[in-house]
Amino acid sequence: MIVRLVILALGWLLLCGIAFPAGQAFATAEVQPIKLTDGWRLFQGEVLDPREASARYENGVSVSVPHVWPEGFGSGPDGTYAVATYVRRINLDQSALEYALRAGKLRSVSRFYAVVGGKASGEATVYDLGGNGTPGVNAESSAAGRLFLADLPFDAREFDLVVQVSNHIYPHAGFLWAPEIGDHRALESAHEIHIVAAFGFTGILIALGAITMLLATWHAGARYYYIGGGMLFVLAIRTLMTDNYIWVLFPGLPLEVALRIEYVGLFVLAPGYYWLVDELFPKESYRQVLIALGGLAAVASALAVVAPIPMMFKMRDPYIAMSAVVLALILYIFIKAKKNHRHGANWALWGIAFAFTGTALDVYLYLPGPRTSIEAIPFAALAFTVLLLGLFTIRYRKEQEEKAFLASCLEKANTELQAHADRIDQAQEEIAAALDMKNSFLSNISREIQTPLKAVEGFAQMLVDPSNTSVTPEQRREYLRLIYSNSANLSKMMEDILSVADLETGRFEVSPQDTDPRKMADQALAVVETVAHEKHLLIDLKCEKTAMVIDQRLMRQALVKILSNAVKFSPVNGVVTVRGSKAGDDFVFTIMDTGPGMEASDIPVAMSLFNKFSHEDGKQDEGAGLGLPLVARFMELLGGGMQIDSIPGLGTTVTLSFPLHAAKE
Repeated sequence: MIVRLVILALGWLLLCGIAFPAGQAFATAEVQPIKLTDGWRLFQGEVLDPREASARYENGVSVSVPHVWPEGFGSGPDGTYAVATYVRRINLDQSALEYALRAGKLRSVSRFYAVVGGKASGEATVYDLGGNGTPGVNAESSAAGRLFLADLPFDAREFDLVVQVSNHIYPHAGFLWAPEIGDHRALESAHEIHIVAAFGFTGILIALGAITMLLATWHAGARYYYIGGGMLFVLAIRTLMTDNYIWVLFPGLPLEVALRIEYVGLFVLAPGYYWLVDELFPKESYRQVLIALGGLAAVASALAVVAPIPMMFKMRDPYIAMSAVVLALILYIFIKAKKNHRHGANWALWGIAFAFTGTALDVYLYLPGPRTSIEAIPFAALAFTVLLLGLFTIRYRKEQEEKAFLASCLEKANTELQAHADRIDQAQEEIAAALDMKNSFLSNISREIQTPLKAVEGFAQMLVDPSNTSVTPEQRREYLRLIYSNSANLSKMMEDILSVADLETGRFEVSPQDTDPRKMADQALAVVETVAHEKHLLIDLKCEKTAMVIDQRLMRQALVKILSNAVKFSPVNGVVTVRGSKAGDDFVFTIMDTGPGMEASDIPVAMSLFNKFSHEDGKQDEGAGLGLPLVARFMELLGGGMQIDSIPGLGTTVTLSFPLHAAKE
């Protein structure tokens, strides 16, 4: 937004800069204006009657305008008070009614008169053309306004222009801009263009100031924009003051009041600029300097408001010198900012160059002596102020973008951290559940082990007790058989537990070799044959012979565990069916029993290593133990597959698919 406003302001300035000379040239095309710079006669120390001044024209001191009174020109309260009368003879090509007078600019109380005819006899006609007061002692206290343009209400071609002047306010007084006589319409048009240009520029300053203050309502750096907006308002007021166009708005404004307002505006500029710089580069500036400048500006402003005019004037020169020091200090701050790689430091250095230019021109044009027609140069101050505001806005937006980026990064990090925390919580829950299941497993497996151990211990004690003579040979054989059976169960259980441990730690090794699946089936049946015979079970085995490469130990254990489950759960006089055949690249064993079967929801529980011994009702499963989970892990190691189909009340079918060729490691 600031960039757009700068472009708009420059466009207005360019338009005014083109419109003024173009309009002036167009308006003066009919009658060329007469610039009244030479031919003046000065009567120093006298406020002469217009007729007397005209009569004594030849006795005056010849001067040129602009004409600024030097030191010692008068002897007023501050050493500058003086009165004077200027006279200039005018010869026109046409009647004066076709002309008008543009009064120029005087730093004093002035009155313009036209003296027509009767130069020798003194019977001339005097026309009062106007002014900002009646020159004389202390005339400034009642003076107001300024004469911009005056009509010549007579038809003579020759007349004397008499200007009465008095001053006790300004340190340096006199004509700053030369008067001008020209075509009435042309001068009026040019004057209007001057007013449009002055108020157009002032309007831009005020608009920029208002918009800048509005920025404070939605920017975090509100104080900075209030300062900048206030500076723009001060520049607008000083523009109207120094060019005297304030009297277009307030023609009755007292001269002394206008002067005090102008000086207050002057005294706040240096602290205002330093305050902006302090807000822009706080690490490079000095807050103590800002406090000192603020105090000095407050004292100077108070003197400008209430102190006598001479005391107020004595503050100007030291303050201008101090402003130059402040600019030098600001330059030093910008150089430090550039050294510290602060954003916008290069543009700030260009801005200080503009400010130095404006200050130098202001000081140069303030000094006594004839100068150009431009008394004050506000453009450098405007450019510097807008530049500082723009730099702050750019820096603020960059900070906001960085904050937004950091906020997004922080939000992303928080999201990831929360997700990680959730994963940790889930893992902790899983670990806790696993520990609970493992503890339950160990507790239950210990009970599983105690049953056969107590049986072995009891029967062995009966056999070795010398006092027990009632044991018959048949009982002894039965006891030994039970000891053997329980020992075998213990051995099988310990083998399963060790297999679980090896599988969990990854120490289980696979050793593929040439294998006959029919031979593996016969070996597995031999293990369960005794139990099957005791239950009068019919084992129906049909298995093809083929060549395959597989780990025989894992294949045999898988078949033994499934056959053991089938024999265990089949009722007396039941049937266990075993079928083995080649199916593509696999050899498939199907083992069917006529046991009680399982619900579909119980199959995943039966496949768990630990859930098998951790039921919520506290009852121990009399079923497969670790068999099914181990078979499933064995099949994974072999690269095969396992499927369980069970119908409650009818039986269970387990399908094992062994690859014909060993899976690659």
